[in-house]
Amino acid sequence: MDRSFPTRGIWSQKLNRKRVRSESITNKYSAQGLIAWILWNSFVRKIWNMEYAICTLVAVTLIILSIGHPAHAQTNNTGKKTSSLEKRVVELEQEVAMLKNMVDFNHTTVLPDSLSLCDKKISLIKDEIRERFEREYFQFLENRGLITILVKRYLKYTGFINADIQRMALPPDLIYLAIIESYLNPRVVSQAQAAGPWQFIKETGKREGLSINDSVDERYNVKRATKAALSHLKRLYNEFGDWFIAMAAYNAGPNRLKEAIENQGTRDFFDLYLPEETERYIFRIMAIKEIISNRERYGIILAEKELYKPIILSEFAIEAVREVPVLTIAKYADLSYKAFRDINIHLRKYRLPKGAYNINIPYEKKDIFMKKAKDSAYITIVQTE
Repeated sequence: MDRSFPTRGIWSQKLNRKRVRSESITNKYSAQGLIAWILWNSFVRKIWNMEYAICTLVAVTLIILSIGHPAHAQTNNTGKKTSSLEKRVVELEQEVAMLKNMVDFNHTTVLPDSLSLCDKKISLIKDEIRERFEREYFQFLENRGLITILVKRYLKYTGFINADIQRMALPPDLIYLAIIESYLNPRVVSQAQAAGPWQFIKETGKREGLSINDSVDERYNVKRATKAALSHLKRLYNEFGDWFIAMAAYNAGPNRLKEAIENQGTRDFFDLYLPEETERYIFRIMAIKEIISNRERYGIILAEKELYKPIILSEFAIEAVREVPVLTIAKYADLSYKAFRDINIHLRKYRLPKGAYNINIPYEKKDIFMKKAKDSAYITIVQTE
């Protein structure tokens, strides 16, 4: 007898109908999802294309604005824009060259076989001479900042110093001696109390005609000290007949050089045994000349706007008929007290007693000074340069 559950067929049919209905629903929603995905993707694509179009439009607009205005406006500005672009190209080329030289600055190892100083050739083939030169040369190259300052000061003072050198028919290289003496700082004082741009001690300064007293110290007067130093160097050259010996005597004193020459049996500077400072002195002058005169090779490329204003001074000899405030003299030249003192460091007091003085006036203020000083109750102009 079949004892199977009588409703078994009915329940199987119901389950089959549910399964079919479920699959139908799933297929229905899958189709709907696919359609939705297609519609969404199409929508996003349109939005993306719209954003792309907007971005493109913005970019084109910016390019147009960067290039300029419409044709009629460009006609008016073409010359200016071309000039500006050309100027910027030149500036960029200079910057690239400067950066290249800066990279090579500390990698300059190829030196010539010989140098010259005061029209005298110095061979660097001999090991001892080359070693002594390179000691000073590489020490300067290690300090790029110092070299930059020295180049700028050289260009600031070279005008009037070279004018005096030419006037006295002396070697142009003597300016490098002043650079080694003071780094062209007119206010510098050494431990030995040598002062000014040419580092005179008091005795030598007085002997060369500089006025040195409580009110005035002309070792600090850039123009008077330059004339005195060049006269001193010319006298030393006439005494020794050799510029290297003359410059060494400027550093160590003529008596020491005479003694060395007499006892060592030579007049060749490079063969003389001297104090170390003096032995290094000539090589320092050689090194600074090599670097400054070939400054672009060593990466020192300066734009015009970076340079210091050149010193152009007119010298006046005046007579103070009574005590005169230094500020009063400054006002005759339309200068502040500081501006006047910067070029007259040798005036050591606020009030100058009655007497004769040499002062410096900026060349462009020369006429103003003469006009205002003409009717002064304090000073009279005795002589002008």
